[in-house]
Amino acid sequence: MIGLLQAAGVTAYCALIGGFFWLMDKISLNPGFVGIFLMLTLFVFSAVVCGLIVFGYPAYLALNKKIKEALSVLTYTLAYSLLIILIIIFAVVNLA
Repeated sequence: MIGLLQAAGVTAYCALIGGFFWLMDKISLNPGFVGIFLMLTLFVFSAVVCGLIVFGYPAYLALNKKIKEALSVLTYTLAYSLLIILIIIFAVVNLA
């Protein structure tokens, strides 16, 4: 269940960032230096957030000598993430 929640959290976060990019495309301002700076900062921030969501709890478990459970949570998170990606791809292909 934890793996599913983590995968859903990453998906929700990516949906928020995707919505932000979509909104910025609709505004269509010339970003210049500030836009490039914000983009790189958002990229680094997103890597940290997604890393914490996916690896935070498994790392905590591993540090508490629960290696098997940590690997299990990580495996389920990655499997659910792949499943969500495939569902989204199939949904988009069927809508087009």
